[in-house]
Amino acid sequence: MLNEASAAQLLHLLIGQTKELAVVLVDLDGRIKWWNPGARHIFGMNDDEIRGELVTRLFPAEEIENGLAGHEITVARAHGVAEDDRWMARGDGSRFWASGVMLALRNEKGELVGFGKILRNRTDLREQLDTLKNQVAALDVASQQKDIFLTTLSHELRNPLSPIGYAVQLIRRTADVTPELDSHLAVIERQTDALRRMVNDLVDVARLGAGKVEVRKEPISVNEVIHRSVESIAPIVREKRHQLDVLFPPTPIVVEGDPDRLQQVFVNLLNNAVKYTPEDGRIWVEGTTEGNEAVIDVADTGIGIPNELLPQIFELFTQAHASRKHGDGGLGIGLSLVKDLVTLHGGSVQVRSEGEGKGSEFTVRLPLVRPVTAGA
Repeated sequence: MLNEASAAQLLHLLIGQTKELAVVLVDLDGRIKWWNPGARHIFGMNDDEIRGELVTRLFPAEEIENGLAGHEITVARAHGVAEDDRWMARGDGSRFWASGVMLALRNEKGELVGFGKILRNRTDLREQLDTLKNQVAALDVASQQKDIFLTTLSHELRNPLSPIGYAVQLIRRTADVTPELDSHLAVIERQTDALRRMVNDLVDVARLGAGKVEVRKEPISVNEVIHRSVESIAPIVREKRHQLDVLFPPTPIVVEGDPDRLQQVFVNLLNNAVKYTPEDGRIWVEGTTEGNEAVIDVADTGIGIPNELLPQIFELFTQAHASRKHGDGGLGIGLSLVKDLVTLHGGSVQVRSEGEGKGSEFTVRLPLVRPVTAGA
């Protein structure tokens, strides 16, 4: 064990030899009585230049003018310590960012006898913070530009959809529709509907980014939402010859939600399963309750998701990047929209996959309203 004399000697050596920390002793009048070599190094002034000077000399001119330079002593006098991260001034007038404290020093009788200022040059940290702020500002601008682009694109894409749909109806009413022509018209109708859903998703992504999407909640049966969602994608399920199973309990699972928005969620998940499951694959939707939550799983035997992609799968445009090699990618907005809409309902969505070629499973959890008996 060190005795007090040895400890004091080591402390003296520490204060005297460190160049990373400035230690400044100040009298009751706010004048500098002593500082260590670290302070001399950091502030770039020798002892004769600073001894007897007001401690405010270590502050930039603007801090002196607005009274903040002397405020540290006022706070330390009242509360014992003043913590500050601020700009300080070197002898040549240059500035550096300092992090430190001003301590009120009291003797054994509790009498205030002076102040001690300890600080460290953290200009590097300040520069990192400024860099991060600039990056955040740049990302914010990019996000706004992205929202503007998506809004403009969605409106431009929406304009030709109505004429296409009208033209198909006109052909059906006025032309001699042969079975072969009817088949071609059905393809146009399905693809037009797919484009319309994609455009609506683009609009919603832009509106979600701007905080303009409203969810009008009411007690609804998830069973019914799933039924309508399955009906809406039935043509493409038949086209790819998938087996689609829906496994729900006979008692309705009731949540507080917007039926249109929740249908949008499950149509996106089902479309995703159909798109990334090779022909003659299997897709299934299971519903149950766990505690106070409705739990809905949408699973498939499709191409799966690489492990490294799982953490980013709900980010905007991730899906498009991931599916390039499969040649069946979309814009990569569906899953991002799913997550945002489920979150607006107070729920959550997770994804699981054992890897490429091993299928995927998406689990949506939504707060239950109350149990409903069959036939209610």
